[in-house]
Amino acid sequence: MSKYRYRDEERPSRREREKAFDAGSVARYIALTTIFSAVIYGMREVISYATKISPTGQVGNGMLTLHQVTNTGAAFNLFHNQPEMIIVASFLAVAIIAFVAITMSAKLTQSALSSMALLSAGIIMNLSERLTMGYVIDYIHCNFMPNLPVFNTADIMIVCGAFGLILSVLTRK
Repeated sequence: MSKYRYRDEERPSRREREKAFDAGSVARYIALTTIFSAVIYGMREVISYATKISPTGQVGNGMLTLHQVTNTGAAFNLFHNQPEMIIVASFLAVAIIAFVAITMSAKLTQSALSSMALLSAGIIMNLSERLTMGYVIDYIHCNFMPNLPVFNTADIMIVCGAFGLILSVLTRK
């Protein structure tokens, strides 16, 4: 009698048992996270340069205004007096996202994987600013929504990644 509960002809292959990991998907996750991080960094540098050379310190006066402000808190300046908590939460979030992306890579859709890469890149880039400067530089202000706080490209990627991941989970077949 076999040590497996299956008859020999029904026993799942090793490949079927191990198909939670897919090296190609992991490579795509890492590549997308790197590309999205580079986009965030590039946008921050371009906007930083543009606002520095502007006589008023800001660019635009229509629907969007670009000007730099510092943010020691998280979204909507929450927890601004607890930077250590934000840093630990950011590390944990990236670790959990990366763990799921790697260990479940074969079972994730490309949409879910891309959304996880957006989330990771946004969190990593905000985290890198917090670790190196002690704050995050926000620079996009929506004039048509004056109560909306100033935000940055990393924040956009975090929101889009979270929204995409939710949609991916809800629409999974």
